[in-house]
Amino acid sequence: MNLRPIRIDDEPEINLISLIDVLLVLVLFLVLTTTFVREARLSVELPQAALQPKPVEQTPLEIVVDAKGRWYVAQREVLGSDAAALSRALEQIAGAARSQTLTIRADGRAPHQSVVTVLEVAGRLGFSNVAILTVEPAKR
Repeated sequence: MNLRPIRIDDEPEINLISLIDVLLVLVLFLVLTTTFVREARLSVELPQAALQPKPVEQTPLEIVVDAKGRWYVAQREVLGSDAAALSRALEQIAGAARSQTLTIRADGRAPHQSVVTVLEVAGRLGFSNVAILTVEPAKR
């Protein structure tokens, strides 16, 4: 009978081969399931420096919207409160000159819909240069 303790010289070790296999499977899974998203790109037209000065433009056509939502085109009141009346007044005063600047000056208490109607009519008629005038509030 052998009563001597059995001596084990082997030290415990971690099997790295199976860990590497698991990592490779995870990397392969992530590569195959990843979707690449293309972000939408905006087309921006940057201004170019002009070598020659631009010719002086005509005086801009001005539309005023008062506090009650009435329109005034070139200091004449538009008779009617619908978009068709405003369109007729703009066509009558502007004629075929759609390249001139159209400025909108609205009272701070004007109904929002009146200003939006002016913008819609201007776009429908083909005005491409539209400016909204603002007034700095008076200091109290």
